[in-house]
Amino acid sequence: MNAQPPAATGPVVEVRELVKDYVTRDARLRQHTARAVDGVSFEIHPGETFAIVGESGSGKTTVGRVLLKLTAATDGTVLFGGKGILDVPERRFRLERRHMQMVFQDPLAAFDPQTTIRSSLREFTRLGGLETRTEQNDAIAEAIRSVGLEPDIAGRRPSQVSGGQLQRLSIARSLLPEPELLFLDEPTSSLDVSIRGQIVNLLLDLQERRHLAYLLVAHDLRVVYAMAHRVAVMYLGQFVEVGSRDQVYADARHPYTRGLLDAAELDDPPRSGEPVRLVGEISEEAATKAGCRLTLRCPYAVERCEEPQPLRETTAGHLVRCWRAVEQPVEIGLRANE
Repeated sequence: MNAQPPAATGPVVEVRELVKDYVTRDARLRQHTARAVDGVSFEIHPGETFAIVGESGSGKTTVGRVLLKLTAATDGTVLFGGKGILDVPERRFRLERRHMQMVFQDPLAAFDPQTTIRSSLREFTRLGGLETRTEQNDAIAEAIRSVGLEPDIAGRRPSQVSGGQLQRLSIARSLLPEPELLFLDEPTSSLDVSIRGQIVNLLLDLQERRHLAYLLVAHDLRVVYAMAHRVAVMYLGQFVEVGSRDQVYADARHPYTRGLLDAAELDDPPRSGEPVRLVGEISEEAATKAGCRLTLRCPYAVERCEEPQPLRETTAGHLVRCWRAVEQPVEIGLRANE
């Protein structure tokens, strides 16, 4: 599939140094702070898919929820259409939320089981400014047709349609307010493998027709490869590698990225560099480290890796949070930087 980025235009959304902390208390009521998102920055343009990948617990879904103000940010800046939104009160922001919508991981859980599909979709027509029942019903029918289904399915309850149909309806619902940005939170992970390709193709077609911006969060690296223009690899709250889809997949630089790709056993594209096998599992304790948070799992870790690791450019647009990938690529199984 074509992963060429869209023509350059102003970004739909800009995120700068985003931070999200969660405060919890243990059995002795002692307060603990966990940093789920740690200084993340990116932007998404119209017609572009920006994907965030990483293991569970990396913080990628939290980024999307903060972006939509479903979760409050601790620090940082989010500009939507050039305007800051993090300090906008919820009551005022409700009208703006029509411009950014979410497609959930589990479509069944995203619908009220006690009401018809039409009732669930009707609320979103009101977000789009439609007031009469006739206007709303016409918009619902058109949205359902746009995702490849017949409008009469709107009379059913969620339990009466298949998972694939329900995810299509979830997409239709998100389109009703005519948004500029969709947050796709694992949009195919709950579906049968045979259905996933259909949903991916639908999302690509809708993006092309409507010039939508997508923030895609996914475990499935095949789905990301099919959809993304740019990819950020996230580990314990930080982006450790950012680049175009082809830069990240064909020329991964960070050991964590290389380990994820090797574990996925992708057939395409061919990758440069020696295979990397990560040991152990993701650990929240490592999130407090000043240096590289992967050191306990990385086969190339040395003493200098305990020092702070900023994102550094290896080639144009390709950033990596690993000093060895920049200064000693050959020694860690990579080709020399160009």
